Amino acid sequence: MTAAQSPATWRIIDLIKWGTEHFRAQEIHNARLETEWLLAHVLDLQRVDLYVQFERQLTQAELATFKELVQRRKAREPFQYIIGKAPFYGRDFGVNPAVLIPRPESELLIQMLREGPAPATLLDVGTGCGCLAITAALLYPEASVLAIDNSPEALEVAAENARTMGASGVEFRTLDILASCPEGLFDAVLCNPPYITTTEAANLPAVVRDHEPANALFDSGDGLTFHRRLAELAGRFLSSEGRLIMEIGGEAQAAAAGQIFEDAGLTVTVRTDLQRDPRAVLGILNPEKI
Repeated sequence: MTAAQSPATWRIIDLIKWGTEHFRAQEIHNARLETEWLLAHVLDLQRVDLYVQFERQLTQAELATFKELVQRRKAREPFQYIIGKAPFYGRDFGVNPAVLIPRPESELLIQMLREGPAPATLLDVGTGCGCLAITAALLYPEASVLAIDNSPEALEVAAENARTMGASGVEFRTLDILASCPEGLFDAVLCNPPYITTTEAANLPAVVRDHEPANALFDSGDGLTFHRRLAELAGRFLSSEGRLIMEIGGEAQAAAAGQIFEDAGLTVTVRTDLQRDPRAVLGILNPEKI
């Protein structure tokens, strides 16, 4: 923005062009799309409305807010934290730095859940913003869903998302699965655990490593601590032929995770995501094998 140009003269179309060029210079991917999302957020519009109202001039207050958000993105703060939401399975979930940002790859867990029988009881381990538990509860409104996390701050975000989306069938509870086990039997257990090793942290983009919660990203061991723990608990918390569905960190973890499940007496399937990377492991409880 030039000093000679009054803030009142900045139209939506001008800011889309400026923001896109600015982000491209900063090597931010999806420069135009992110500019449009930020501007729509500031103006409380849908993206399509930006082009319907492209001649609209921003007030000084709106312009100042937009500039502030652009500076935050330049500092590599995750876009989703800036606007306070992230999409998952067709819905926008509220997010903040207390929770991991949902990824499209994690939708595979819901897809795998839907391929089996409708669960009457379901457990979501490490629920974060609640995207898995809430999506499951909305798909299966008759089901009893328990969502656990060891972070009270994350559970606050998840509970607010459930209220906003009308997912009344979800119970949220503070519980560390590595230290204890919830009572009862579940037809399905979902989990997107921390599976990135601390030695791999340096290879992560700064936007992830420096902003998202470490306890939701990193495993101090080999990345399979939670897979071992949940496989160990399978005989205690899965109903007969119950399903344990967990995300994994690609090809490097696929064989080991599958073996962990097999050793626990589960019938195992490893599934790939849209990029054909191994992304989830399914274990079905066979009581006769335990």
